[in-house]
Parts: sequence; C-alpha cells; structure tokens
Amino acid sequence: MVTKYKQGVNNKLDKRIKVAHIIARMITGGADENTLFTVQGLDKDRYEVDLIMGEEFDESILKRIKDKNINIIQIKGLKWKLNFLYDPIVLIKLIKLMRKNHCDIVHTHTTKAGILGRIAARIAGVPVIVHGLHGSTFEAFDSGLLNWLLFFFERLTGRFTDAYISVSGVLSEKYVKKGIGKKENYHTVYSGIELDKFYEVREKIDCEKKQRELGIDSKDFIIGNVARLETRKGHKFLIDAFKKVIEERNSCPLKLLIIGEGEERGNLENYVKEVNLEDKIIFTGYREDVEELMAIMDIFVLTSLREGLPRVLVQAAAVGMPSVAFNVDGVPEIIKDNHNGFLVKVKDVEQLENRIVKYMNNKELVSLHGQNGREFIGNKWSIKGMVDRIDKIYQDLVREKLGEIE
Repeated sequence: MVTKYKQGVNNKLDKRIKVAHIIARMITGGADENTLFTVQGLDKDRYEVDLIMGEEFDESILKRIKDKNINIIQIKGLKWKLNFLYDPIVLIKLIKLMRKNHCDIVHTHTTKAGILGRIAARIAGVPVIVHGLHGSTFEAFDSGLLNWLLFFFERLTGRFTDAYISVSGVLSEKYVKKGIGKKENYHTVYSGIELDKFYEVREKIDCEKKQRELGIDSKDFIIGNVARLETRKGHKFLIDAFKKVIEERNSCPLKLLIIGEGEERGNLENYVKEVNLEDKIIFTGYREDVEELMAIMDIFVLTSLREGLPRVLVQAAAVGMPSVAFNVDGVPEIIKDNHNGFLVKVKDVEQLENRIVKYMNNKELVSLHGQNGREFIGNKWSIKGMVDRIDKIYQDLVREKLGEIE
C-alpha cells in the first residue's frame, strides 16, 4: 500500500515523514556532529525523527539532543569496530525495529552502520534508503581480505541506495569510479558547522592568559592539531615532522599543541617520550574550549590519512590561521595550495616539515594566508544550508517513491 503525503494548511503534512538516522557512535567527530545538526534541524512538523545509535556516545552530545523532539534509540551490540559475532545480531535487531516503526526513510552514516543499516532497511521494505558519505572507507583495514569484503558490501548496498549525501565532490567521484551506486544518485552537501564562536575569538579572549594556562611562553611559535587520537589521523607523522623542525630550528621557541582524545593517546605519549619531546609537545585531551585553544595557534596542521571533508580546517580558517594538511579526499576543497595553506603529499614527513618551516620563516605569509582562508570559506558551511539541502533531497525521494507532496 502506498501512503500519500499531502500537505495541508499551515504547511503541515497530514502524515509526518518517518525518518531514522543510524550511526554506530555519537562522539565529537565530524560525521557525528553532521548527523546531530541534521536531526536537530529537520522540521518536526514535517518529519518524525529517530536517532538510532550504538553504545558509544558522548554525554555532552546527548544533552544537546534532549528536548528536541527526537526519539533516541540505542542498539546493544552496535559498535564502531567490526565484530563478526555480534554484527549479525545487530542486523536482526535493526530489521525488527524498522518493521515495527514503519520507517519511510532510513539515512545511515559511517561504514559499518551504513552497511548494516542499509541491508536491514532493504529487508524491512523501507521505501527510501539514503547513505551519508563522511569519508573514504577504502583501505580502512590493514587486512586485504577485510578491505575486499568492505568493497563487496559497498557495491552490494549501492544497488539499493536511493541517494548518497556526500560531504565533498571528490569523495563522490571516488565512489562513482569504484562502481558503487549510480552517479545520478550522488549529492554533495557541505557539512554544517557552528562557526560563530570561531570568528573573532582572538579578539574576544586573553590569548596570553590561555597560553600561561598551558605552560606556553608568549614567544613560542605554536603549531596546533585537533583530531581524535586514532591511527587514521596520522599523528605520528606530525610528531616526526615536528621533530625534524626542532632539529633544524633548535634555537626557535616552539610548541606543538595536540587537542583530542582517543585510543592512541597512550602510544603517542610514549612515542613523544622516546624522541625526547615531552617539553615541546602538549596533549590537552578532550576540551570544551577548542576555539579558544585554536586562537593561540599560529598555524594548524592536519595529518589525516583519510577524510571526507575535514570540518576542523574550516574552523581553523574561521579563526584566521592557515593550515598545512595531507592532500587527501576533501582537503583540497578547503585548502588552495599556497593561497590559504599548503597541501602536502600523504605521509611525506620531509615536505610537511618544509611547509611548517616556511611559515615559521615568514609571519607575513601566515597573516596573508589566514586572511585568505576566512574569505574563502564564506558562508558555504552554514548549518541551515546543509539541512535545507538534505530536506530537498528527502522531499524529492518521497515524491518519487511514496506519492505527491501537494
């Protein structure tokens, strides 16, 4: 039976569209915040929204969702990492849930939740299936067999994915070239980012006081990084490049500020001790005042090995500082080489060091590229713009699959 979604008076629908967003974890990452802004921003007169997630979550994010007319559903066993014992059980749970809730749209996020969620939606007979692309999943594992299985399931689910919502055009092109889904089903929607608190933060806070809090001298040149401490974020390459900078510019007062938390923290801290840089590298852990910490940085460096469209580079540009980053996926959509930052070949520690030193030697270039970055980002990454674009994609799919919206 096909349900007709007819729009009545006051712009309200006779029946709200039931949309379920599925994500393995809700932490302080880009995919998670993208999902958060979407479920918060969708018009609740038009949509009934479920957020289906796993057991790993950040309390601060859940607090932001409460009282937003969003149904939060946690699935026991749904985790970010692969688990061949529990993942089939999670799949069965998702199928039962979707059948019970009569979902009109299922919108999945990230790799594993994307595969399990879309297979479950297909089996449950969900009319509209959407997948959010937040980063490339190719070569995500060290195992060749696991990467092959991942590619197989991406190709399989691509056959019944009605729309891909990708954070960058480069990412979409990569998936299309791999034969995943149909080209006409891909839509590039830049992530919505809360940027107001990043603009003019340098003028709003006492930067020297913030430096003193961290034990940083006012004369120090500060290199900054904000990312979860995970292998795919490539922090070891950043530390190696920083070590080479120290060796070349030993007389220059210098600090590396690494903001974030994650499973690799212990290993990274031990590595810093091995290379005798404890007095030069500061690990802050998770912080609520990221914009204030970014305000004291001179340049930003991102060494991620895989990204979709790294929101943190947009934040750095809003603060007014240039970035140096590995040239992966969506990074060139934010950094124009030698205009508002530098693009570096992936894993090239020597080139990374060279670009950092270039900024250290030229403060005017730091200022120019920082100004260029602010102008370049403009208003492309507004939250409202992102939600409006996603809403239009939903409406087009509902019209196609379920009937007229009058």
